[in-house]
Order: sequence, then C-alpha cells, then structure tokens
Amino acid sequence: MPNYAPRSHVFVDESKSNDYYIAASAVAPNDVNETRKSVRGLMLPRQKRLHFKDEKDSRRKQVLKSFSDLGVEVSIYVASGLKDKEARPLCLSALAKDLPRCEVDRLYLEQDASTLVIDKKVLRNAFAEYPHSPSYIFPSASEEPLLWIADAVAWCHQRRGPWIQRVAPLVDSRVRKIT
Repeated sequence: MPNYAPRSHVFVDESKSNDYYIAASAVAPNDVNETRKSVRGLMLPRQKRLHFKDEKDSRRKQVLKSFSDLGVEVSIYVASGLKDKEARPLCLSALAKDLPRCEVDRLYLEQDASTLVIDKKVLRNAFAEYPHSPSYIFPSASEEPLLWIADAVAWCHQRRGPWIQRVAPLVDSRVRKIT
C-alpha cells in the first residue's frame, strides 16, 4: 500500500502506449496551492499546460528536476497485456482501494469523456465499503496543473530505460502490477 499522507490530495493521469500505467501523485492539503503555483510556473510562454509527450528531452529533464524539488510522492499502477478499456478499470480500482485506507481527502482524475461513466462506477464501487472515502472530481489537464506531475511520471515509466531512473526521486517504493 502506498504511503499517502492522511488528508492528502491525489492527482491521477495515465499513459497507455503498450502497458497501461496510472500514476497518482500525492500532495499534502496545506501544500496544494503553493505546489500548484510552482508547477504552473514551469510553463513556457504560450503553453496552456505541460504535456510530457510534447516536450523535448532537455526540457523533460529540467521539469523532472523541478518536480523532484516539490516533495511530491507518486504511486504507479500498471496493467500489462490488456486492452485499455480492461486495464484502466483494474488500475483505477486498485488505486481507489488504497485511498480510503490511507484517509486521502480528495482525488483528481484528468477529465476524459470516453471513460467518465466507467470511472465513476469504479470509484463508487471501490469506495462503498469504507466509512471515509475521498471526494473526486474530473478537471481538464489545463485546469489542474498538479495533474502534470502524474502525466510526467506515467510517461517516464512507459518509456522505460533511463527515464525510470530520472523519475525515481518522485516515485514511492514500488510499482503495483495489476493482474
């Protein structure tokens, strides 16, 4: 189980180009506004958001260093050998089952109209057995800069090789493989 701090806010994004990765970055509630401001400050002129797949490698390295300095911890959930529509609910369910046990307060998932109905159902089912379950919302990536950290970590794990080492300072102790 991840080490989410009680009452933390968790920001979720995925990468889905071979295996399916969900990254969940945790930020302490008292740090959310300042961390948001720091992450938003990494945008280049005329950028509406940071999207790791669109950045050059030199910029990716710079952004990862800045993210590492923020004290954010990211958990990774991965499903291999499945279609996206099967892998996403499995990863999301595993994440959702970890959150109430850790007393996470709020969950942010990047808005995706194609998965919204299923995502809500998975979360409702996963949270049903817990007396404390987090509230959850679905902002767009341009509305919520803290989703960009999860995007970067998921992208790095998807790319493998040296990118996993570069993102290691952000990631908690292990990748959770979902079967």
